[in-house]
Amino acid sequence: MKTIFIVLILIFFSFFTYAQTTPEAFLGMLPNPPGNVCSEGDDSGKSAFKQTINEVAGKLDPEISRRRSDSKGKMNANQGKMMQNAVAKTGISPQLTQQIMALQQKKKNAANAEERKAIDLQMKALTSQIMQESMNMSMDEVNNLKKMDKAGKTAWATAYTTEKQAEVMADPKAFKDKTAADMKDYKLMEKQKQLADSLGYQIKNFGEQFQKLENNQDAVDLQNHITELEGKLSELYKQENRPNDKEIKSLENSIRNIQISYCNLQSPKYLSILAKYKTFVQTTIRPYYRLEKLTRQVNAAQTGVDVDLEPGLMALEQVKAYMNLLSDVYRYNRINSGVKYIGGE
Repeated sequence: MKTIFIVLILIFFSFFTYAQTTPEAFLGMLPNPPGNVCSEGDDSGKSAFKQTINEVAGKLDPEISRRRSDSKGKMNANQGKMMQNAVAKTGISPQLTQQIMALQQKKKNAANAEERKAIDLQMKALTSQIMQESMNMSMDEVNNLKKMDKAGKTAWATAYTTEKQAEVMADPKAFKDKTAADMKDYKLMEKQKQLADSLGYQIKNFGEQFQKLENNQDAVDLQNHITELEGKLSELYKQENRPNDKEIKSLENSIRNIQISYCNLQSPKYLSILAKYKTFVQTTIRPYYRLEKLTRQVNAAQTGVDVDLEPGLMALEQVKAYMNLLSDVYRYNRINSGVKYIGGE
C-alpha cells in the first residue's frame, strides 16, 4: 500500500512539473500590458512589469533551449538510419546506399582538395549506378538526351513511357499498392503544408501590421520635429549653459510635449495589434500541436523513422515571440521625465 502511495505521489509531481512547462502555462504567467504605457515616474509600474517579464523569460528560455537540444540530439542519433531508409525508398540496393554514405563521410574527413576530387569521381560513378537501378537510365543516356533535338527527345520519352507501362502491366498489384502509398504520403504532406502556410501567413500579417505602425507618417513627422528641436537645443547649450534661460526651457518643454503626443499616437495602436496577436497565440496552441504531429508523420513517411519528440516546442516559440513583443510595449515612450510641461512648473 505504501509503495502504491509513493508511486501516485511521483506521478502527481511529474504531471504537475509538466503542466508548468506547457505553452498554456507560460502564456498564463505573462502579465497583462500596462494600463498606460505613456505614464512616467517610479509609480508607473514599469519596473514591476519588466521584472515579471524577466522572471517568465528566465523559465521559458531554458525550457525552449532544452527542447531544441533534445530534438536536435534525437534527429542526429537517427540521421544515419533516416538517410539509409530515404535512399532505399528510391529502389537503390542496400550495398550502394552504404557505399554512398561511406563516401559522404570520407569526403567530410578528406585531408585535401585532391582527395576530395577523387571521392567526387567515385560518387559520380555511383550516381550512374543509382540511376541505372532506380530509373533504368545511365549517365551516358542523360548526357545524350541533353544533345537531342525536339524530335529525338519526343521519341525517347515515348519509348521510356512504353517501357514503364510494360513494367506496370507485368505487376499491376505492386503498381497499385505503390500508387496508393504515394497518394497517402502526398495527402499527408498537403495537410502539413496547408496548416503551416496558414499559420505562417497569419504571423506574416502581424509582422506587416507592426511594420506599418513603425512607418506611420504622422509618427515619423513627429520624430523628425523632435530631432529638429533637439538640434536647436544642442546649439543653445553650446553657446552658453543657462538652465534657467527661457528659450532653453521653452524648447525643452516643446520637445517633451511632442514626445508625449508621439507616445499617445503610437502606443494605443501597438497595444491593439498586440492584443490580437495574443489571441492568435492562444487560439493556435492546439493547431501548432497538430502541425508538429503532421510534421512528425511526414518525416516518418519519408525516412521510415518515427522520431519521438516532446510536443509543444512550436507553440512555446510563439509564446516567446509574443513575450518579446509584450516586453517592448514601452518602445514609443521616449518622454524626458526631467522636463516639465509648459506652464506645469
